[in-house]
Amino acid sequence: MGWLPVLEAGPRPVYLKIVGALADARSSGRLQPGDRLPPQRELARLLGVDLTTVTRAFSEARRRNLIDATAGRGTFVTPGEPEEPVLDLSMNIPPAPGGLNLPALIRTGIEALLKRSSAEALLSYHPGPGSPAERAAGSSWLAAAGDRLPVDRVVVGSGAQALLTAVVLVETREGDTILADALTYPGLIALAGTTRRKLAAVASDGDGMLPHDLEEAVRRHGARVLYLNPTLQNPTASVMPESRRRELARMADKLGLTIVEDDPYRRLLATPPPAFLILAPERTFHVATLAKCISPFLRTAFLAAPDPQAAERIAAAIRGTTMMAPPLMTGLACEWLRSGQADEITTAVCAEAQVRQEIARNILPTGFAASEASLHLWYPLESRLRSAELADIARRRGLAISPAEEFAVGPDFANGFRLALGATSNRERLKDGLECLASILSGVPGSSRPKV
Repeated sequence: MGWLPVLEAGPRPVYLKIVGALADARSSGRLQPGDRLPPQRELARLLGVDLTTVTRAFSEARRRNLIDATAGRGTFVTPGEPEEPVLDLSMNIPPAPGGLNLPALIRTGIEALLKRSSAEALLSYHPGPGSPAERAAGSSWLAAAGDRLPVDRVVVGSGAQALLTAVVLVETREGDTILADALTYPGLIALAGTTRRKLAAVASDGDGMLPHDLEEAVRRHGARVLYLNPTLQNPTASVMPESRRRELARMADKLGLTIVEDDPYRRLLATPPPAFLILAPERTFHVATLAKCISPFLRTAFLAAPDPQAAERIAAAIRGTTMMAPPLMTGLACEWLRSGQADEITTAVCAEAQVRQEIARNILPTGFAASEASLHLWYPLESRLRSAELADIARRRGLAISPAEEFAVGPDFANGFRLALGATSNRERLKDGLECLASILSGVPGSSRPKV
C-alpha cells in the first residue's frame, strides 16, 4: 500500500512524529486494520531519515498496539485500541521501601516542613539555583560522591531531566554532537531530539567506554561534551571500575571535554567507585536525583557545577526553562535530608532492590549479569530475534519490558532488553512477571540456557 506519513513540524523526535502520523492515519481511516506498511528501509529512504529512526518508530508503534510484525510477511496495521500491559517491568522506579509506610512519611514530612517553614515561602517563586537552605541540603546529598561542596557550586532542579536540559543548553549549541554509550538513557535521546543536538556512540568493552575510541569520536564529530552514567548504567546496570574512570578522566582532560555525569544510583551501592566529580572536578557537571533512591514523587535533583560561575549559567538556563524546582517538593526533600529520613528510605529501598535481584536470579534463565542492588537488570539476547520483537511477544502475554532499541544511540548496539524490578507493587507480582518472561524466553532459540 502507498501510505507515507506527513510529519508534523516542531521539535519532537522524528520517530515520535512517525508514530503520531501512524496513529492519526489509523484514527482517520486512512489506514485500515490489515493494511501493510512499507518496509522500514524503504520508509526511511522515502522520508529522508536513517533506518534507526524508523526502527524506533515501529518499535514504539508496536508497544502502542498500532502495528504488528510477522517475520517473512511484513508489518500490518492492527485493529482495536492500545492494550495496557498487565505487568509493567519497563518503568525504572525504586521499589516500595520494605517496612516503611511511604504515604504516611510524606504526610508527616510535610507537616514537619510546614512547622519549620512559612506557607508564604512555599507559595512563592524561587527561580534560579535554589534557596541557601535547599543548596545546603543538596550539598549534603551530593557528598555521597565526595567531599561536601560549597553551596555556590550547587544547583537545585525539578528532577534530573530538568538539570540535564539546562546543562545541554549551556554547554552546547544547536547541531552540536554529544558523545555517549551506544546504549544510553532514553531521556538523553529525547533531550537531544528536542533541543536539536546530535548524539554519537562511543564503543565500550566490559569495563565501559573505551578511551581510545573516545578520542577518535571527538576528532570525528568535533564534540565537546561527554555524557556518562558510570554507576549501575542505564540500561546495562554495569559499574565502571575506577581504573577506567581514571583513564577517561585523563582523556577528557587531554581533549578538553566537558563531562556530564548522571549519577542517580550511587547510593544503592555500598562502595561505589569514585565519581568523575572527584576525578575531574574542574570539567564535570554531576547530577544526582532523589527519584531513583527514594521515590519519583520527589521531583528534586541536585547538580554540582565545576565552579560558581558555571552554577550561575545553569541557574539562568533553569529560569528560562522550568523556572524553578517546586518549593513543596524541594522543601520535603530538605526536611527528609535534615531529619535523616532520606537515608532511612534509601537503605530500605536498597535492601528491597537486593531481594528483587535475588528473585530474578532464581527465576530467569542464566546469561545476565546480576547487580548488587540495582533497580534494573540487562538481559542479553543471543538469538536472531530482535529485542523489539521479543518485547512485542511479551506485551501480548501481558508483560511490558524495555527493548534495546529504546536506548540505542545509533544503528550498532547490543541486542537485549532491560527489566525494571522495582515497578511492581510487591514481590509476588514481580515473580509472576518474571515467570511469564522465563516461559517466553524458553521458546526463543538461543536465548534460554539451563539453570546451573
